[in-house]
Amino acid sequence: MSQATVPAREGLKFFGRVSASVSHEIKNVFAVINEAAGLIEDFTLMAERGMPLKPERLKSAANAIQGQIRRGDTIVKNMNAFAHSTDEDVREVNLAELLGLTVALANRLADMKQIRLTAGDCEPVSLAADSFDLMLLLHSSIAAALDALSAGDTLAVGVKPENGGASFSLSSPGKDAPLANDEAFAQFARSMGADVGVDEDNRASVLRIQPTARPE
Repeated sequence: MSQATVPAREGLKFFGRVSASVSHEIKNVFAVINEAAGLIEDFTLMAERGMPLKPERLKSAANAIQGQIRRGDTIVKNMNAFAHSTDEDVREVNLAELLGLTVALANRLADMKQIRLTAGDCEPVSLAADSFDLMLLLHSSIAAALDALSAGDTLAVGVKPENGGASFSLSSPGKDAPLANDEAFAQFARSMGADVGVDEDNRASVLRIQPTARPE
């Protein structure tokens, strides 16, 4: 996988898409917190007027706020890890971790299409790569696969070592492989030094990558 083949504009657009998606998620978190805080305020006013206050309603509102704070913390941590993917051109990358982060960042896209997106079988594998470019490739493959599926489907993405490199699999139970060799995405993948194939036995699309040469 060659970092030099990724146009700077494509990278900027990818960073923008992910940033916009994350900002929408954070905005949703704030909206739920604001709603729960409004409920607590209403309960307080009711109590001031002498109306009985049920502790469980307060507890439910507080739990909602705490849950959204945990959700927001996870979203911000993922965005922080994504931003740091640009720190080095090439480094040793834990592909299972990178896949998990990419799936987390693509979950909103899947939710909008009412498709369940999961990290499938992930074997330990790491290799030298530009983590930002690799996330661009993976995120783009997930987006293309989601376009090929329907509401109610599940998309599972896994990774394993293969021939000195690694292969990512994208599959949907009961469905044919969501990406084929002759699709537009395959051309995009090849432009990044990756290869798209189909595992007929497992009815999965396969994205194969090789280590990136480290800069001298």
